[in-house]
Amino acid sequence: MKKHFKISPSKSLLSYRSIPMVVRTRDTNIDRAEHFSSIRASFDRAVSVGRNNIAFAQSRLEARDVPNTVLLSISESAANPNRLKIESLDNNNIELLSVNTVDGLCTANVAIPLERIERFSNTINQYGHENTSSGNAKNKPLIESISEIRSTSIRDLWFSNDPIPDESEVRTYELWFTSKNLDFDDIEVKLATAANISNLTIRNGRITFKDRLVKLVSASLEQLNTFQVLTNLIVEVRPATTVCSEYINMSPSEQRAWSEGLTLTRSPNAVPICILDSGVNIGHPLLSPISDSEVQVQYDPSWSAGDQLGHGTWMAGTSIYGDLKHQLTNMEVEITGKVESGKIISGINVNDPELYGLITSHVVYSVDSMSPSDKRIYTLAVTADYTLLGAPSSWSATIDELASETPDDPTTRLFVVSAGNFILNSARDIPTTNQNSSVQDPANAYNALTVGYWCSEGLLNQSGYELFAELTDIGPTSTSSHSWHRGSPLKPEVIFEGGNFGYDTGSEFTSEFEDLSILTTSHDFSNGDYLTYFGETSAATALASHFISKVWAKYPDYSPETIRGLVIHSAEWPEKLLSRFAPLRTKPDVESLLRLGGYGYPNLTKALSSGDRNVNLVIEDSIQPYTSDGKLNEMALYALPWPSNELSKLENEVVKLRVTLSYFIEPNPGERGWSNKYKYCSHGLRFELNSAEEDQDEFSYRINQQYRIDNPDTPRTDSDSSKWLLGQKLRSHGSIHSDIWEGTGRELAEKKFLAVYPVAGWWKELRTENRQSSVAKYSLIVSIESSSNNLDIYNEIENLIELEIPIETTVTI
Repeated sequence: MKKHFKISPSKSLLSYRSIPMVVRTRDTNIDRAEHFSSIRASFDRAVSVGRNNIAFAQSRLEARDVPNTVLLSISESAANPNRLKIESLDNNNIELLSVNTVDGLCTANVAIPLERIERFSNTINQYGHENTSSGNAKNKPLIESISEIRSTSIRDLWFSNDPIPDESEVRTYELWFTSKNLDFDDIEVKLATAANISNLTIRNGRITFKDRLVKLVSASLEQLNTFQVLTNLIVEVRPATTVCSEYINMSPSEQRAWSEGLTLTRSPNAVPICILDSGVNIGHPLLSPISDSEVQVQYDPSWSAGDQLGHGTWMAGTSIYGDLKHQLTNMEVEITGKVESGKIISGINVNDPELYGLITSHVVYSVDSMSPSDKRIYTLAVTADYTLLGAPSSWSATIDELASETPDDPTTRLFVVSAGNFILNSARDIPTTNQNSSVQDPANAYNALTVGYWCSEGLLNQSGYELFAELTDIGPTSTSSHSWHRGSPLKPEVIFEGGNFGYDTGSEFTSEFEDLSILTTSHDFSNGDYLTYFGETSAATALASHFISKVWAKYPDYSPETIRGLVIHSAEWPEKLLSRFAPLRTKPDVESLLRLGGYGYPNLTKALSSGDRNVNLVIEDSIQPYTSDGKLNEMALYALPWPSNELSKLENEVVKLRVTLSYFIEPNPGERGWSNKYKYCSHGLRFELNSAEEDQDEFSYRINQQYRIDNPDTPRTDSDSSKWLLGQKLRSHGSIHSDIWEGTGRELAEKKFLAVYPVAGWWKELRTENRQSSVAKYSLIVSIESSSNNLDIYNEIENLIELEIPIETTVTI
């Protein structure tokens, strides 16, 4: 088995500008006088309510604590085909707080200081009475995109697909507060004062992002309305996160004899696997030899040590050994992982709402301080219900922040997160029920490797029952991102084995069976039960960590971005799952498959080696996406060491090219619409390859506007986009982009130029953060797959690399 090629090919850095898109605005037929009168009246009413709210606050607070802003909710006009001009609602006179959908209409929640209300009032008046030099009403695009202006209520700030609760019902909510130009500790003081007056309870602990403070508050909506009048700081109200708590034969003597007879061979590059769960009982005979007793962290020191629920110990056993039933006849086991525990839930408060982002962050930093490591697999199969349709939560945003490199924390981390399960409580309907059941929190994190499961067990000897799902189909309870917003990340990214269920067709009853589950270590081994069974996405997530430990142990110098990329790059769709959407003639079919089963089931041979089924080139590099003045900066153009001779020999034989681009984004959470400077992602990267008919200059001309300006006489050429399975638009979701090109060997012989270029992100726009010149790391994986001569292809690349090393250069143009 040959190793992958990790290369630093010759590269040109070209000044880059994106090819401009043609955006056409549509004409409107809106009665100006009538619309002006309506908007004028609604604005005046809203401001009057806002002033009354301030007067109420003045009666209850000391002068220094009284809000000096009026909060307004501005809804788009259904009669106007052009969307709400959100970019015009954030400037020196007005602050955009959040953007929501209320009654099907896009709604911008804004704050206007008292001293600047007259300026926005003048904006409305100008629309009614003044014209531009071209004869149009002043401020027409903004005012005619508005249907109503009202005083902001808690209902306008409710960010969930669930119905808003009853006004008087006391619940725990996750509140997002604006912290722009404010000190976090000062905000806490203001909140405590307002909470005392409103008779509501603020929980200890907080999560902070760049200009957001997140806390849990127990209150009714009536109390929250009063609380908001006293503070004017709430920008989003969300349901609080409550983790899902649904959490088996050899005889005890046989189990003990087998476990004591095992011979463990440890890899010198064993990878720490930190189980973020209910704790791990590392005294288990199968776990004690491969656990780090010094790295057993619990969030709350008052919690009982170890694992009372069992789930964490089950995860640990599978993360190290895989499915133990496949080891029962194998007395020698290679160990590529080392168990660590980060206890984030206890058996007592598992169903209580918590700021799990705060808990996760605290435990991760504790583990890092105890045992620093640049390669650690954080394994998380504790999930919560999620109704945000792909939008970031405080928990998922914390995962993204922990994974990414930031000025305060230069460490990048790999998180493997369960997609979560839904409960089988209705008649069998695969895959519709899966598609209707959302991936859970925090598996929506951009930077996390999210894991679903496929039906891996097909033997059931139980009278009256049949298999719930066919072997190789999607797992019966595996969730999907099918219902999410179209621009959201493609989740899960991969699927691993998760067992199956039995199904009684007569009573439509579903049951678990040991034969259809994953065998793992039991937390209750003191009673002689060394082994137990579990399944679904928890087992799949543990198996993913097991898989990753093998890859990272072989390639210990690879970055977390590369390891994540290799897992996805090696994936293939199981047969039955693929057949549900085959032959993938349309992009909607491809997207439906991706949002249900990700890129498929990772192949360990492909992830570990080259020269057999495929040949992999790995590039780890960095780019400065933006200039210091906030413009797109540069494009990296690679000339790959390409086996053109061997590929040309294949003539018309069908071959495959796969490219995966993996990087971690820095998050900017909060719902603030589509304006560029409020993008969630710090930056975005894309890749493109030349078509078979293009040389390097023609390729650069096709994808780079700046190159067109500088080289106007270059011939215009076309892309071969139809040969890519996903295409540029579909593969651009999230922070990992993987696609497959299929063509002839003769065509592929010419496809040796690969470009990586930036798209907009908040680094570019938020100049007050001084982040425009930030550098982004990324990993590229390029593979060639043919049915016959992969070894010959490998050898030609190897020869080319040996020839190129002495003349490797980087050219800046």
